[in-house]
Order: sequence, then structure tokens, then C-alpha cells
Amino acid sequence: MNHQISYTCHRCARSILHFRKASKIRRLTTYTPPFSPPHPHPPPPSSLPKPTTPSPTHTSSPAVLTLTPTTLHTYSTTIPPTPAQLSYANTFFTTPPRLLYTAAHFRAFPPSPHPEVAFLGRSNVGKSSLLNALFGRPHSGRGGGEGARVSKKPGRTRTMNAFGIGGEKVLEREGESRGRMEEGDSGMRVRRMGRGGLVVVDMPGYGKGSREEWGSEIMKYLTNRKQLRRTFLLVDCEHGLKSSDQELLASLRKGAVQHQIILSKVDKLLYPSSHPPSAQKLSNNLLKLRHICEDIRKQIQPEDERGPKASGDILCCSAEKGLQFDGDKRNGGGRLGIDALRWAVLSAVGIDCDEAGVRRTFGDDIVVLEEGEEDDLP
Repeated sequence: MNHQISYTCHRCARSILHFRKASKIRRLTTYTPPFSPPHPHPPPPSSLPKPTTPSPTHTSSPAVLTLTPTTLHTYSTTIPPTPAQLSYANTFFTTPPRLLYTAAHFRAFPPSPHPEVAFLGRSNVGKSSLLNALFGRPHSGRGGGEGARVSKKPGRTRTMNAFGIGGEKVLEREGESRGRMEEGDSGMRVRRMGRGGLVVVDMPGYGKGSREEWGSEIMKYLTNRKQLRRTFLLVDCEHGLKSSDQELLASLRKGAVQHQIILSKVDKLLYPSSHPPSAQKLSNNLLKLRHICEDIRKQIQPEDERGPKASGDILCCSAEKGLQFDGDKRNGGGRLGIDALRWAVLSAVGIDCDEAGVRRTFGDDIVVLEEGEEDDLP
């Protein structure tokens, strides 16, 4: 006798009839057929069993860095300059520099109506070469204009030399035009400059080849000169901050002197060979430079000290080589980071411009109010 058994498939919900003999009727939950053909309706992917072995994980490779002002420099205090502002700074420094005076002692500095910035660093850190690149002069400082003298011997700069940049052409005295040397109060020959310019002071180097009296006169100038707006301290990119740099930074913080770090000779890290680096190698070198800047930033801004600290903006420059920025088709022959340094100098002395490259004037910010108009202000 055959028995008709009906049940519903749990996969496709189809009713299936099975005919079995009465003596061999079993419960469907325990019955296993001798042969199991593949089911015509495969289960959905969600019901399939997961593999026991984990699938290999694919880690995405870091993005390749390109040479841009934001990847070259570290801006943590101010906003990076726009291309129009960098162009404005380069145009301002097209004026040839003029050696205004040379002073061996702070008491010999003449009175001046112009804002000043100072550059100092260890001996043979490349300060004179960087200043010549800032001025747009030849490396030797000779020919085509005045500039800082470059020497391979440490301690070549022995006096404080002041260079004038910009300035209107005005007559100091009758028959005396801008740039004429005149006698100062201490018998020193002083060259006057017109309004609208700035003064860059080249300080003697400290460390190897320097003298102790130079350091005392430098600190007198840095702490007592009212015209000084900012001090730029050069640090070798390969060696980083040394003990002499740390001592000077502590003195600057103690004396409340506004200062900023400039990493020099970065071409030795980014451009180590005579051939241009590949894209991946340049990206790796930029990452190394970023780590160096971050380590220096932590040292120049100690959290356990109070008082004014160094600016968090660290500029990376080279006076020897130039690399064209990614997307910049103007002239790849410009020295690396010099345009950003020029903008930092102009911003420090207040001769800067807006984002569109238009120079700011005091007349645009000053409004003369008549009596009774104070109530109309917003």
C-alpha cells in the first residue's frame, strides 16, 4: 500500500508529493534520500554559509604628495598666501637693495622711520646666500647691485649690515637724492631711503667662527630696537636645532622678541641629486620634511613655558635650486620657497596686500566722522 505524503519545500515554497510504502513511512525531518540532486532553485546569497578563511584585506596606498606651497611650508598660525599675494611680494623685491649702513655696535645704529626685520643663524648656515636670493641678487653678492657677501669660511659677516628695499624717490636735502651717503651722529656713513620701504638687517653668525662680543651686541639690537618687527632665525634642514639655537630661542622668548623659523638648504633633502626626483621620491621627501617641521614646531613652542613663543609658521627655502610648483607654469627657475619668505617679510612690516593683490592703505580704514555722527555707526 502506497501512502501519499505532501510537504512544502523550505527553499521555494513549492508543494511536493512523495509516494512511499506504508512500511517505510518516516518523518520528513529525519529522512535522507540516497541521492540529492542539485536543487533547481539555489538559495539567495545572504543564506549561503560564509567562508571560514578571512578574505585578504587590501590597504589603500597613501596619496602621492606634489610640490605646492602648502606641502612645502608649514602654516599653523597664519593663512597661506594666495598666488596674487606671492606675485605682489616678488614684484616688491624687484627693486635692487641698497646698503644703507654698517654697524659694529648697537649704539651706532642711526634713527630710522622704516620698519626693520633681522636675519640671523649659526655660522655657515647659508644666511648670506639666502639673503641674496631674497634680494634677487647673484650668489656672490657682487655685480649687478649690492648684496650680502658669501664665503665658505664661517664667520664671514662680522658687522650688522642694513639693506634698504623699496622706498619712494624723494629729496632728503636740496640737491641730495635718495641713496646719497651722509655723515651720521657717530661719524658713520649713512645712506637715507624714501618712504614706503623696509630695512633688512644681516646679523653676524653665532657658533663656530663667531665672537662673544658679537652675541652681546646682537641681543642689544634684538631687545632694544623699536623699529624691529620680526627676527627670522635660519636653521639647517639637515642638522635641525642645535644647543646654540635652543639657547638663542630661549633668549628671544625671554626678551619677548617676535621670531620665526626658516629652514634653509631644503634642496639637499628634496633634490639630493643633479637629476629631478621622481614623483614618488619627491612625495617621500616631502613627508620627511613635514616630520622635521613638526618636530621643530614642538621644540620652538614649549607648552611648559609662558610668554610669547615663535611663530608656528615654518618656511622651507633654498638659495641654490628651484623646483616648479605643481600647476605653476610661470617660471620654474625661482628659488625654492623664496616667494613665501618675501611675503612673510612684507606681512611682518605691514607692507602687504589683500587676497587679490591690492596693497592695503591706511586711508581705506580711516573714516572721519563729523560731530553727531557717532550714533549712526552700526
